[in-house]
Amino acid sequence: MHRLPYVWIVVFCALCFAVGQFHRAAGGILSPVIAAELNLSASALGSVIGAMFIATMVMQIPAGVALDRFGPRRVLPLMLGVAGLGSIVFSRAVELEWVYAGRILLGFGFASSSAAAHILFSRWFPLDRFAQVSGFMVAIGGIGGLAGTYPLATIVDVVGWRPALFAIGIFIMGIAILGSVTIRNAPPHVPRPVFQPTGWRAMFHGFREILGNRNFPRLLAMGTVAFAPITTVAGLWGGPYFQDVHGFDTHEAGAVLFALFMMTMVGGLIFGPLDRLLGTRKKVVLGGAFGSALCFSAVAVIGDLPAVAVIVLLLGMTLCQNFYLTLNAHNRALVGDHLVGRASTLMTVVAVGGIPVMQGGFGVALDWGRSIGLTVEESYRLGFGFIAASVLVAAFVYLTSEDRKP
Repeated sequence: MHRLPYVWIVVFCALCFAVGQFHRAAGGILSPVIAAELNLSASALGSVIGAMFIATMVMQIPAGVALDRFGPRRVLPLMLGVAGLGSIVFSRAVELEWVYAGRILLGFGFASSSAAAHILFSRWFPLDRFAQVSGFMVAIGGIGGLAGTYPLATIVDVVGWRPALFAIGIFIMGIAILGSVTIRNAPPHVPRPVFQPTGWRAMFHGFREILGNRNFPRLLAMGTVAFAPITTVAGLWGGPYFQDVHGFDTHEAGAVLFALFMMTMVGGLIFGPLDRLLGTRKKVVLGGAFGSALCFSAVAVIGDLPAVAVIVLLLGMTLCQNFYLTLNAHNRALVGDHLVGRASTLMTVVAVGGIPVMQGGFGVALDWGRSIGLTVEESYRLGFGFIAASVLVAAFVYLTSEDRKP
């Protein structure tokens, strides 16, 4: 029975991760429907889907300060409630302004989830288990990403997208209420943590301490491509790509996205313990990054690839992109306990901020390719090449960082 609170911390964080993953994945299914309903161009559609990620990025610093000062138990349920409201607003929106409003509320609400989980794991588990516990969270929470692919496509065909998003909004609010009465900031036998900062001066001192570490900016560079490649493909452009280039219908495209999110769950279990098994964090991150870039490069360079080959390469990319678990462990090892919230949210700022940039850049590449006379397939290859180049640049910057072994 004494293990139950520890298990519940992981499960609760996985639930929070799951509902966030659902909304990140849902863009790939909902984007064709929303684009048709609102008559949006590729660039405009990217901005609508990306609004959630921009809002999450903007909210990161306030969320990190609040988490360090008040703790996850008070902050996380409140912000989850905001996310639930955003899903409901999004589901009822009939004008573009309200669509943006719903996506922005979702972004605000999910802003604290990652950092809150990192703080809880830091308090409840040994430091050398950080990546492994995070991997369990990703594996369990990946169910949310799965639900936002093929199952969502089926539900949309049966009842429509609005009832589905309304129901998930109610579900998120239920998780928020459950968390407010069940989670604790630390195990009962551990002294109550003194959360910082206690004022503006302490807050800025903490940020100076974090950014003063010469390795931290190099980790931030790698963080810009931690979430963006998977979310760009599985959360937005993967569905349209397989429909436009390979003639898939909504169900077939949803099945591919389902497989990609299934691979994120597998990747969480594989990458979680790798740093302990190999005795290095830096090499695990670099191996994943270069593997991901290789998969994207193959899709970009090789013309007329059959759908099966593209799916295999994208599955390989998704597996490799789980390097972000080890990157978070590297980040955690750089700072003291009192700075975990702010360090995690700074990393999340660049990780989430990279999502709309990459999604929007992919859309711009599509529009530009079509404007200069490229075929649809060639335009998409241009977009995949843009992702590959982004990952490689970030990896070469991170290459100069110092390893922090478990």
